[in-house]
Amino acid sequence: MTKLIRQLGLAMSVLFFVAAWAGVIITYFSTDSIAAFTVAVTVAALATEILVWALAIIGGWTLFANRRKLWDRLTGDAG
Repeated sequence: MTKLIRQLGLAMSVLFFVAAWAGVIITYFSTDSIAAFTVAVTVAALATEILVWALAIIGGWTLFANRRKLWDRLTGDAG
């Protein structure tokens, strides 16, 4: 049951993230209103923050504790 809740929470976070950034792109190309674009970007930034925290909670804190090692592995840095 807890695995299902984790998957559901992560799926909802990713869906909110993608929808928010799609909203930014749609707002950018469909309106000249700076206020509307600012609101869309603010919502997308909050969605990104929610996704990061959801990943931190689901993935565990060790991922963030070892982020330098993980980043070096992803980018191929040996140092």
